[in-house]
Amino acid sequence: MVNLIKSGAVVAALLFAYWLGLTNGKNSEELKNARSQIATLQSVVQEFKAKQKSDAIALAQLRIDESARRTELDRMRNQLSAIERRAKNDADRERNRCLRLAIEGKELLEEASRAIKFCAENHK
Repeated sequence: MVNLIKSGAVVAALLFAYWLGLTNGKNSEELKNARSQIATLQSVVQEFKAKQKSDAIALAQLRIDESARRTELDRMRNQLSAIERRAKNDADRERNRCLRLAIEGKELLEEASRAIKFCAENHK
């Protein structure tokens, strides 16, 4: 009877060791898979960070360009206002109206150009 209990204990210990080995092997494989997924996700995050930085730089450049264009257009408007104040006849006024329309056309073209440039650079 004692031998039977000893044999049973040995078999139970062997089964427990076998089960423990299987569990560790399974956990090890899951750990490898998890590490692989983490590495993949980290590379994706790095790509998104680089894209975000690129977008931020492009947006900042667009803001700088827009500010420069606004300054130029304000200068042109002020110049046109001064010319209009000095206009003496209808022909001068008509020429000034054409200049004003040219400035407005330039503004619209600049806005469209900025929008197209931004979309082209950032939405490929």
